Amino acid sequence: MLASIAVRNATRRLCNPSKRYPSSSTRNVLPASGVLSDQDARKPYLLPALCIATTLALTSSAVCNSKKKPALAEGIVEEEGDEEESTRILNWSGTHSVELQPNTYHEPETINELKQLVSKAYQDGTHIRPVGSALSPNGLAFDSRGMVSLSNLDKIIDINKENMTVTVEAGARVSQVLDALRPHGLTLPNLASIAEQQIGGFVSVGAHGTGAAIPPCDEFVEELTIVTPSRHGAIKMTEESHGKLFKMARLGLGGLGILSEVTLKVIPAHNLVEQTIVMTRSEAKDKLSTLLKRHKHIRYMWIPYEDAVVVVTNDPENDLPLAMSAGTIVDDGNGGKKKIMTVEDIQPKHTKDEQFAPLRALLRKLLANKRDNSLDDETINGMGFGDLRDVILASGNMLDPDHIKRVNKAEREFWMKAQGVEIAPSDQKLQFDCGGQQWVYEVCFPVGTYGRPNHKSIDFVEELLEEIESSGLPAPSPIEQRWTSGSTSPLSPASVGPRPHESYDTKNALFSWVGVIMYLPSEDMDPTGYRREFITQSFKEQYCKLVRKVGEKYGIMCHWAKLEVSSEADAGVAESVHDHYGQEVVDAFNAARAMYDPKGVLSSPLIDKVFGSCPPSNE
Repeated sequence: MLASIAVRNATRRLCNPSKRYPSSSTRNVLPASGVLSDQDARKPYLLPALCIATTLALTSSAVCNSKKKPALAEGIVEEEGDEEESTRILNWSGTHSVELQPNTYHEPETINELKQLVSKAYQDGTHIRPVGSALSPNGLAFDSRGMVSLSNLDKIIDINKENMTVTVEAGARVSQVLDALRPHGLTLPNLASIAEQQIGGFVSVGAHGTGAAIPPCDEFVEELTIVTPSRHGAIKMTEESHGKLFKMARLGLGGLGILSEVTLKVIPAHNLVEQTIVMTRSEAKDKLSTLLKRHKHIRYMWIPYEDAVVVVTNDPENDLPLAMSAGTIVDDGNGGKKKIMTVEDIQPKHTKDEQFAPLRALLRKLLANKRDNSLDDETINGMGFGDLRDVILASGNMLDPDHIKRVNKAEREFWMKAQGVEIAPSDQKLQFDCGGQQWVYEVCFPVGTYGRPNHKSIDFVEELLEEIESSGLPAPSPIEQRWTSGSTSPLSPASVGPRPHESYDTKNALFSWVGVIMYLPSEDMDPTGYRREFITQSFKEQYCKLVRKVGEKYGIMCHWAKLEVSSEADAGVAESVHDHYGQEVVDAFNAARAMYDPKGVLSSPLIDKVFGSCPPSNE
């Protein structure tokens, strides 16, 4: 247990050094020297992989044994020392892995190498599925027939302050792009919950943040270059040059070509004022319409079995809405009023020890009941929120509703004392701790327009909670809810349709994203893997099916990186996705596949199940 906690904190510090994470009494897991050579240390793309590979080495004897050596690539990559041995890749959440035969996994060093690889794959008909940071919970990029990682192709090519764009190689991580933009006073328009995605994957799967007037991240793309396994080779696309094909390719699931370069919109860097408050369910329901309009970013975290919704809002420092409880009212210079923050506003009302007291008390009680002395007070007091929740959950039966209720109650008590205001740069406040390894299922559905949001956002969650609580489903906190505007990419879950036209409803379309979760115990707390197996079965057989049942009448579509179609529990899911987008979109995507991937070397099991095997080409 100590090892996994310490490694997780070391992982966070390496992968995101701009954020502050709790220390622990065993934090010196990574030695100060001897981890990276000077040559490797100059490659920023190696850091996430080092984090994961180190975690693996310390916690997983089943994966990293004495015969295997982790290669520093994206996700977790293991290779035998002999070139003729296979490669195994494990995704970030530890829920999917893939085994590749010798010479079927590639990491090109230059764009020219990538072009040569893709050309050879086209000539030979060999598979070359692109993989990013292996962050997708469903292993969307995994294909045992052959894969290529762009982790070495991470250059920041151009920052254009006049056009407000940044051009990067597609293997650059979001965090790298943010770091490069910061000295220029620029940043990205929005982020997902983390910033370790490669830009290629970030846009290709339709990542999103939150903000009722902000679209998913694929809409930030101004120009892209894809390297196709076809006679077309490398193609530079813009909306002006390629129209619908451009919009299909930017969120193309890696099925139309391998993104090599991407140009994204940027905005001026700014501080955000984040306010965290806890509302009752009825308050969250009554105030949602107002909150969506008044705050640039907003998310709800519903706590099952508790009458509590954690509401987190973020607004530019110089443009605070009057809805906030803190702040001093002043003239805005335009005949209206606005609020400014004072020193008193950002002073926490409770100390960290007071905030964490409910969680620490529950953990100590659980450990005492098990006569477990593995965690002393110093270690417990050094844990942050995510670590505490993970260990508390794993210290009991994670499928026992009563245990989950106790944990959720302690979490509500934590958030009650953690309410308050913080100010920080936007690229820090728009990231947050997602917790440890987990299963996650997220769906998106239309909820009216920005000016006229309907009641479906709340109705869906209320129905879901009623089903959870009446059936005793062991649903940990949170059920997370976010909002975005629509996307004109045909395959976006928040798509405004295959042929969007300029109207109020399409320009102001509003979508809600709801994610449910079940955490998994670390390997040192589940050495046999049986607990993870039972949790996986419960999540797929009960929780996901329940979300789909409740969501059917709301027109839900699953996030592409969280869509599962491979097991018996997922029966009918691929067909429902096919039906959701309609034959016109499916035919358009397959026509593009036939043009740019005529031999199907970029396909994957998920793409084939939803859209069918690669259609025949005229080539």
